[in-house]
Formats: sequence, C-alpha cells, structure tokens
Amino acid sequence: MIKEFLKKRWPFYIAGILTLIIVDTLQLFVPKFISRAIDSLNVEVPDVSVAKLMALGIIGIAAGMFVTRFFWRFFIIGSARKFTYEARKILYDKLLSLDMSFFDKHRSGDLMAHFTNDMNNLERMLGIGIVMMVDAIFMSSITLFFMATSVGWHLTLIAIIPLPIIAFISLTFGKFIYKRSKKLQDTFSDMSGFIEESIDGVRVVKTFSILPRFQEIFSERSFKNFKATISLIKIWGIMWPLIHFVSSLAYFLTIVYGGPMVINSKITLGEFFAFNNYIGMIVWPLTAFGWVINIIQNGRASYTRIQKILKTVPQVKEPENPVKIERIKSITIKNLNYSYPGEERYVLKNVSMTINEGQLVGIVGTVGSGKSTIVKIISKLYPVEKGRVFINDIDINDIPSEVVRTKISYVPQETFLFSTSVKNNIAFAMENFDEWQIKEYAMMSAVHSDIEKFPKGYDTIVGERGVTLSGGQKQRVTIARALMRNADVYIFDDCLSAVDPETEEQIIRSLRESMINKTMVIITHRLKVLQNADVIYVFDNGEIIEKGTHEELLKNEGLYYNMYRKQLIEEEL
Repeated sequence: MIKEFLKKRWPFYIAGILTLIIVDTLQLFVPKFISRAIDSLNVEVPDVSVAKLMALGIIGIAAGMFVTRFFWRFFIIGSARKFTYEARKILYDKLLSLDMSFFDKHRSGDLMAHFTNDMNNLERMLGIGIVMMVDAIFMSSITLFFMATSVGWHLTLIAIIPLPIIAFISLTFGKFIYKRSKKLQDTFSDMSGFIEESIDGVRVVKTFSILPRFQEIFSERSFKNFKATISLIKIWGIMWPLIHFVSSLAYFLTIVYGGPMVINSKITLGEFFAFNNYIGMIVWPLTAFGWVINIIQNGRASYTRIQKILKTVPQVKEPENPVKIERIKSITIKNLNYSYPGEERYVLKNVSMTINEGQLVGIVGTVGSGKSTIVKIISKLYPVEKGRVFINDIDINDIPSEVVRTKISYVPQETFLFSTSVKNNIAFAMENFDEWQIKEYAMMSAVHSDIEKFPKGYDTIVGERGVTLSGGQKQRVTIARALMRNADVYIFDDCLSAVDPETEEQIIRSLRESMINKTMVIITHRLKVLQNADVIYVFDNGEIIEKGTHEELLKNEGLYYNMYRKQLIEEEL
C-alpha cells in the first residue's frame, strides 16, 4: 500500500524535500550574519552599516524561510494527508469485501482503532517522519560543513565527539519502542472495542443492573492501556534526558576548547558565537533521529496491523469465470455437510433440499438446529464447497456474490435500522424510488398505520439502531426494506418474532397474495403461519428429519406434530 502510494506521489515528496533543504540551508546563514554583525561592532571603531546590512539579510532569510516552509508543508504533510484519505478508502473497501466469518471473529471497536489510531501513526510516519529524517541526514551534514568553515575542523571534531552517541542511543532504544508501541496499540484497540460494545449494549447493562461489573472490566482494560503507556513513557523518560545530557557535553567541550581560542585571537567572538549556534542546530537533527525512530516504529506496528486485514482472503471467493443469471428459478442443495470456517463441529449434516420458483417454503426445527445457517449459505454469506449448492442447476460458487444477493432478499433475525428517517430506512437499497412504493410495501408488512401515527410520519428519525421503535415495528420496517428490493427470492429468518401471531399470519398471507410468482422461504417457530406452505423442512441437530406439507407432517406424528400440538395447547391455556 505504501509502495504504491509513493510511486504516485514521489514528485511531491521530491519537491517537498528540496524546499525543506532550502529552509535548512537558509537558517544556517543566520549565525554567519550574526557573527559578522558582532565582529563589525566588536572593534575600536564599530561599523554600524555592516550590522544594519546583516540585520536586513536576516529579515530576507526569514521571508525566504516563510515561503519555503509553506511549500514543504504543502508537499510533504499534504501528501501524508492524501495517504490517509486513500488508505482509509482501501481499508473500508477491503472490510466490505470480507465475508461474515471475518466479522464473527473481529469486534467493531478493534476495526475502528485501525481507522483512527493506526492511520494517525502512518500519517505521522509519511509526514513529519520524512521531515525529521531529512533534517537528521542533511541538516547534520551541512551544519558540520558550516562549523568547519567557521572555526576549522580541529574545534569541530572535538565538539562533536559526544554527538554520535545520540544516534547509538536512538537505535538501541528504538527496538524497545517498537515492541512497547505495538503493545500499546493492542491495549488501546481492546479498550476501545469494549467501550463501543458497552455503549451499544447500554440498555442491557442497565436492565440487568450490572454497572459495577462493567466498570470493573473497563477499569481493568483501561489500566492495561495505562500500564502499556507508562511502559513506553519510561523508555522515553530515559532516552530523552540521556540525549540532552550527551548534547550538553558538546557545549561543554566548545567552551573548554573554544574559549581560549577567542582569548588568543585564533577565532573572533562572532565566529565563536556562530559556532555555538551551530552546535545547537546539529543537536536538533541528531535528536530528531530519535523522534524518527519512534515515529517509524509506531508506523511499522500500525502498518503490520493494517496489512494483516488487507491480506485477509475472503472465505467466500468470487468466481474466475462468473456465470450470470437473469432469474432464480430453483435452488438445490445436495448432501451438504457444513461447519463454520475454523471450526470442526458440523452444524449441518447431509442436508438435501429443493426450492422451486413461486413456492412458499417453511423451515422449522429445534433451537440451534442449523435453520439460519442454511439460509445464510443460500444467500452466499458463508463459503460452501463446490457441488453442494446450486441455483438454476449452476454451482453457487460460479455465480458472483453480488448477483446472488441482488436476486435474494434476506431478512435476518437481528433487526438493524440506520439512524435516519423511516422512509430512508425502507428505501435503503434504492437510489430512485417513489413515495407510493414505500407506502405500498409498508402496508404489505403491516407497519403503515404505525408509521402514520409517528410525529413526522415517514420522515420520523428512528434513532441509533432504531431505538425509538418497538421490536415489532423494527422487524416490520426491515421487512418493508427487503420488499423494496423486488427480488426473486425472499428469506424471512424468524424476523416476526416480536409481533403477535395474528399479525404475523396477516403479514405472511398478504405477502403470499401480493407476490404470487415470488419464492418465499420462512423460518419461524409459529407453525400455524405455514399451513399453506408448499413444503416444510423440519430440522433437528443439523439434519432434515421430516419433509412435507403441513397436513402430511401432522399425519406423520413426528417432531413437527409434537411442536404443533404443544403450540395449540399453549394457545388454549
């Protein structure tokens, strides 16, 4: 990612580095001008005109530095900002391309840390890190040249004896900085993930009255982040004073050896003053070398974390020779044994089923029997081996995911609404739509009358995750959103559990009457709504143990019969 970016932006970096070198060179002339001004005044007959001329020269240098500093910031810092802009887009696109198995294992808080903390570290590495690197290399070299030409190499070599130690200190401590920076970023990611999860589930936390427990967990994770921060600060706490101590030795040697040279008239007072200024200037780039090490190590740690995501291969692979389909006429599953990626336990065992166009198919069974898994595989949300799932007799692995998910409209168990208006939530997947369409599908999902009672009707903002709506209202809005897709197959995964049985039956009947040619797959625990289903599959422990119409399954007096009788008794009671 960084290599590709630098290939595109190298002219900007070259221009920025050149203007930065001009700035560094210009500021090196300031001590020379001051030196000449001092020497012109430190004589029996002071020459004020020379001092004035030097003062004007310093003002001119300041003006030149003002202009060039703007340009190096524009070219280098601007490029670093451009990188974070492009990198965030790449990371975001990558995350969207990954399948559900990835998100099952990664928390949203951890992923958000990549967009914030890690991206900021990379921006510093490609921005201010480049600036400091140029200062460390060019500024130190050119300053040595100016020092030598001012008072000669003898005093210069004596004064810089302690300075190479600074580079050694930076390199030695850099290894520790990298390890501790990576640990700090990991603890920050863990803490931010917990915070995000706590805020999302704050209603559950308050309902169960377990605030002290969550405060304890947060305190523990926050303390880990604190310890990691202090661990890094300790390294800096030793490194920086050590660097400043070593750099002060250079001033000491300059005074010890340079002072007598001024007294013996080997150098002028102005030259001695300029030399001291150059010592201060060369200490900064060597000190900046330590900053560069820290910035690069932090950037490396962040880049490693981001690259890990970018190198993640989606489990659901797109076909090399994709086959497009115009309409889903049949879905066939043959002897499917399935376990989730990275797990050994089979959640589906030898499953075979057929869904034909226009059918109403029911899927029922015990809790955890694989009902939701089978429809997620049909929707191509999870990977499946070749030769097991077919759409129109074409292997699902040969059909692009986008085509499958466009033709199949899936309503999961977990309702999710965006913090926008009811209207925009229903028309979420549509770019162009008419108001009457929204109302029509809202009526089909039996939520229109509820929406009309809202303060602003369809323009009512539902709040984060639809918090202002009841559970049943949220479910019916998500159904209306699915109907807007005008897909070939509609899958309703127990998505009406929050509404009463009568309303659920009304919705299913309305959908069946309105969409005669559409295929509907319904997962439900209320068996009465499946009385008119063309075929019902009964799951237990990952297997299909019964299959048939409502009447046929009742005659078999198996699991379906027992579940149905139990529900009738509960209704009577």
